[in-house]
Amino acid sequence: MDEISVERDVSVEMRDDVELATDIYRPRGAESCPTIVHRNPYDKSNAGSVAGLIVNPLDAVQEGFAVVVQDTRGRFKSEGEWDPFVHEAEDGYDTVEWAAEQPWSNGRVGVYGASYHGVTVLQAMVADPPSLEAVFAYLTGANYHRGWTYTGGAFELGFNQWWNLYNAMDNVTRLDVSEEERTQLVEELLDFTEDPEDIAEQLPVRSNDLFEHPAAECAQEWFEHPQYDSYWEDIDVTAQLDGVDIPLLNASGWYDVFLPGHLDLYEAVSEKSGPRASEEQRLVVGPWDHEAYVTVTPDRGGERKFGYRAAGGTAMMSDLSLEWFDYWLGDGDQLDIPSVQYYQMGDNEWRTAESWPPEHEPTPYYLHSGGNANSRSGDGYLSPSEPDSESVDSYEYDPANPVPTTGGRSLHPNIDDPGITDRSEVETRDDVLVYTSEQLIEPCEIAGPVDATLYVATSAPDTDFVATLVDVEPDGYCVPVTEGIRRARYRDGFEEESFLKPGERYEIPINMEAVAHTFDTGHRIRLEVTSSNFPKFDRNLNIAAPVGEGTLKDAQVATQNIFHTAEAPSYVSLPVR
Repeated sequence: MDEISVERDVSVEMRDDVELATDIYRPRGAESCPTIVHRNPYDKSNAGSVAGLIVNPLDAVQEGFAVVVQDTRGRFKSEGEWDPFVHEAEDGYDTVEWAAEQPWSNGRVGVYGASYHGVTVLQAMVADPPSLEAVFAYLTGANYHRGWTYTGGAFELGFNQWWNLYNAMDNVTRLDVSEEERTQLVEELLDFTEDPEDIAEQLPVRSNDLFEHPAAECAQEWFEHPQYDSYWEDIDVTAQLDGVDIPLLNASGWYDVFLPGHLDLYEAVSEKSGPRASEEQRLVVGPWDHEAYVTVTPDRGGERKFGYRAAGGTAMMSDLSLEWFDYWLGDGDQLDIPSVQYYQMGDNEWRTAESWPPEHEPTPYYLHSGGNANSRSGDGYLSPSEPDSESVDSYEYDPANPVPTTGGRSLHPNIDDPGITDRSEVETRDDVLVYTSEQLIEPCEIAGPVDATLYVATSAPDTDFVATLVDVEPDGYCVPVTEGIRRARYRDGFEEESFLKPGERYEIPINMEAVAHTFDTGHRIRLEVTSSNFPKFDRNLNIAAPVGEGTLKDAQVATQNIFHTAEAPSYVSLPVR
């Protein structure tokens, strides 16, 4: 294709008369093109935010596609008010149908996007416009209560601080204030970027300087809904898939902060969607953290680079997306994308499966000690053997001195490094219990969901428990493999809270999500147990106060007891292959 037509700032009218600014890329003079839509809250005209995520629109046009790129409602050149999640289903529906009606379209439309762009994809999917034939969602969420705003009942402080600050830079330009006041508000936002640690430290969390800034107030509504209620259900993609029969290409990374959304989405499509969607969905999971796809090292998971065969971003997603959309929207007659394609870390190779998770045997590894599992220098150990009668392990959790976020599924680049980061230093703390297996005499391969069950007692009416699975390499480097958190008041579910009776024993389930990893010969399997992961999550102040409220003056130090006996066998369940 020699010539490309680019139309800028075309107004597309929504059902409520709000007009959204839209760019159109298409082969000059061509008609009846398969059409793909990308809806963007971060400036449609920013080549980096458009081309650096999945596919460059110009590359797609060269393959015969028309590409529609749009500023979402209330962002940059589009009209309306920015209200995250709320309007994306209706606006996605209207944009897809508008695109299908254009003379340069063949009437068959797909949508694609990553991160919040992926939110617009999935919301359009559940809106189910007649002309939508296929979707591609990458590194995004599906249930925005779980894994986006709250995880295990704890507030995703680090991500939401970063994301609300990022969005505020455009929001501030739309405020109905004087230029003098606007300038002051912009200066405040710039100050926040210079000192993000100070913002994270401020209490109460919901009243910190960022979340009370006029351009970043949307988080206030989320604090009003800490439980999973109708507010979240109305925008939960996994709750709205009945009758939806649109094929989905679903891609994530083992160290992506939004991994839970993709795992939930795959399961929900399999159980609730129509037969075509269920049978034709595809899942790809690589070794990536969230930011790898917009860097020069798209094969990265934190400090580790996995090589060019593991590269994500446009290096992998461009070809995938063009093959996917050509098959469903155009003239493609063959689809060579496996049903499930996942990266087996440790072995560092791609695997395929007919479905997720692949066949495995849930295998418990039990916590043991002589009552002194504190730090990596303690006597905690991990074993498939069940405990009998053992001393309780105890530690003091002080909200004024939380365990720092170190690697894992995090997204707060100003404060911590996501992905693979050595956790050796974390394990020197007395408020981190460490349980380690014997050195492996043969590889241990896992692929599937990881869960921990802890039997605990605490001196507080509420507290958190955090579990981290670690691969201890022969040189002592401690690789975070997967992790989970549970706020104790939500131990029985996320619809309502139930506070604890100090000193009483409780069972605390911790969803550590899924992973594919091989612990090699000579390595050790380790589980860390503690009560904080800050600033990824807000600090639990160990008090019976609403989420996001309370200061260090209100906080109390909690004495945490972890049991491992025949009656209370704390363990981590590994999906052994």
